[in-house]
Amino acid sequence: MKKEKITEMFSKSPLFKSAASSTIEYAANNCTICKIQKGETFDTEKRSLFILLEGIASVYGTSKTHPVILNTLKVGRVFGMASLFGERCDATSIIAKDNCTYAVIPQTCIEEMLKKDIGFTKNYICFLSDKIRFLSKKIAFFTAGSTEKKLAGYLLSLPTEHNTVKIEMNMTKLAQNLNIGRASLYRAFDVLEANCFITRENNIIKITSPEEFRKIYGETL
Repeated sequence: MKKEKITEMFSKSPLFKSAASSTIEYAANNCTICKIQKGETFDTEKRSLFILLEGIASVYGTSKTHPVILNTLKVGRVFGMASLFGERCDATSIIAKDNCTYAVIPQTCIEEMLKKDIGFTKNYICFLSDKIRFLSKKIAFFTAGSTEKKLAGYLLSLPTEHNTVKIEMNMTKLAQNLNIGRASLYRAFDVLEANCFITRENNIIKITSPEEFRKIYGETL
């Protein structure tokens, strides 16, 4: 991938949205470009920041019985922040859903940008805050009481576009991730649809009354 393309993609990342152009140029000049095949696990052992440039990947949490999908990474997504400073965090693994290209920015470069560019530093802090909110929502729906609340919490945790979300897994995997039975999952969908909170077409879910939905099913989020 050409440097000009990498610089352009970095400039569109939320991590660099308020950064100086010289900071973006510095990151592009000092990153390493890696490729990974579908089904392989990303090597995130080094203390670095990673930005997905091509492809889609899934983030899985550790589980004694089955892998739990925590997030789906698309082009432009940043990951690896939890292990960049302090103690290492090995609670997740990232697997390529198709062939992926990603940039690796070393910790030393991140430290340099944090020291020299207040815009980048603010972006970095905002990004970490967003991650905390995201993980708080994940914890909430995993620990929610009823099956409907678990499903609602999961739907509310997904990225939305015009109050529409896309489920990136089949019903069997979703039931496993929510730690409920498959039949219970279908009943939960039926309850949410019967109460006119969602409409469903295959894996596309439309939240028809977002505020009411959050108030009734998302008070723990």
